[in-house]
Amino acid sequence: MRRSVSFSIAFVLFLLPLLLGLVETTSPNPDIAPEGSFTEAAPAHFVRGPTVNLVTNSSALIFWRTDVPMNATVDYGLEKLNLNLTVSNSTVVGDHRITLTGLAVGSRYYYQVTSSGTASDVYHFKTAPADGTEFKMIVFGDNRPATDTAPVQPQEYSDLVDLVVAEEPHIVIMTGDYVLGVTDDHSHNLDAWERFTNITDRLGHYAPIYGVLGNHDTSAYTGTLRLEYFFDAFEMYDEPSPYFSFDYAGVHFTLLNSEEQYIEGRITGAQYDWLVDDLTNTTNSMKFVFAHQPLYPLRHIRSALDRNMTEMKRLQQLFEDKNVTLFAAGHDHLFDRLTVNGVVHIITGGAGAPLYSTPWGGAFYHYLKVDVRSGQVNFTAIDLSSVVREQYQLPYDGPIEIEGRFLANNSMKRNGTLPQLYFSEIPAEVLYSWDGGSNSTTLTGFPDEPDEHTLDVYASDSESLWSHERFVFNTYNPDWPTPTTSTATPTDTTFNGYPPPMDFVLVLGIVGVVAAVVVVVILVRLKRK
Repeated sequence: MRRSVSFSIAFVLFLLPLLLGLVETTSPNPDIAPEGSFTEAAPAHFVRGPTVNLVTNSSALIFWRTDVPMNATVDYGLEKLNLNLTVSNSTVVGDHRITLTGLAVGSRYYYQVTSSGTASDVYHFKTAPADGTEFKMIVFGDNRPATDTAPVQPQEYSDLVDLVVAEEPHIVIMTGDYVLGVTDDHSHNLDAWERFTNITDRLGHYAPIYGVLGNHDTSAYTGTLRLEYFFDAFEMYDEPSPYFSFDYAGVHFTLLNSEEQYIEGRITGAQYDWLVDDLTNTTNSMKFVFAHQPLYPLRHIRSALDRNMTEMKRLQQLFEDKNVTLFAAGHDHLFDRLTVNGVVHIITGGAGAPLYSTPWGGAFYHYLKVDVRSGQVNFTAIDLSSVVREQYQLPYDGPIEIEGRFLANNSMKRNGTLPQLYFSEIPAEVLYSWDGGSNSTTLTGFPDEPDEHTLDVYASDSESLWSHERFVFNTYNPDWPTPTTSTATPTDTTFNGYPPPMDFVLVLGIVGVVAAVVVVVILVRLKRK
């Protein structure tokens, strides 16, 4: 009797994982669109779009996708009720790209697409204004879902998209990390990216969207670079390159790839050489540069574009030499602005991903509105409640800003550690004073005494206007026991911020097999006894 029961237990333990595996492999019909997809609100054969792309002051590309090959027509015009212009393509395809040409500068156009007799709603977009004329740009990113909610996009991202649509921007730039990750499972990838584009296209109906590549948007799980999903999500200049540039309304836009395989977090080699040529050869005085990883991170310290300090300083110097106006990035899930020697650095990574709390603040969901006109730029960070959280204007009118990075106030570091300080413009004169002592033109490291210390920094501009900032630090001496608190960024043992995928059913199967083996061994021993 004991032997029969034991064998029954072993058989159940062995069979259970297999039964679970059968249940797991039974999936819904892949032809049925996921909840919230575009097909619920539009005719069934429209899979994506329509969206407006690659907009200039005289042209625009209209894109949409149908589930089966069809013909394509775009009706458009300057009045919503009078779409008196038409462009058609009789070629039967699934991806439709029709370019509208001969458009008027700085004008609002209405358009409607039709395939095989079924028409979309009527949408509108703005052509680029004349060079130097005012336009509105929106920058935001890091909307990816959290590990425990993927692939569903965050509600915060959907809400932000609605706010941005209401802004009626001319152009939109996204700073990366649109999905949690790219795996070897093609159907999984399609589902994840479709959930992203279903929301993003609500904005793409009205404004061209350009995106930089984020570390989560490649193949973090597999180690093999797969960019086809990223390229499919956006209509880009110079595809299939993940870095490119274009001009818009007298501004030069440069989008970089901070995720090149094996040199992630670096702008170097062929891309750096291309960047030098790109910034050198443009005739536009205003230059906007974008990447996923920032130069001056608040959370990913030493694991962004600052991981190679020589290359980081070289990139900053290039931006200064070429008079770059703005460098915007994401990666840190927060908002931050730091102006370094006339170059505005903005981190806008609060579009839905889990927020990061740091000693410098900025952990709120937001988008960045950039109002641009000839010789002037206004930056406004706006949160989910439509509250303005920060404003900054160029040209800047005020004293030199003094900022500390890597070390925040009340940071604890060993004596001799040199604080990192940045100035919004190159000072005519700088003075430093530790603990209220005499001023010095040379910045020295933390004092030897293990105690709280103050560092006063004074900077003078070319008009002898002085500004002052005080920082407070805690120092410990190497001869004293190492303290338990530190401001260093914790080492992330996961792969690109999240654990590698694990097949739960496979784990159950292994556990079941091991359990069965154990039971068999016990039975053999009992039989011998």
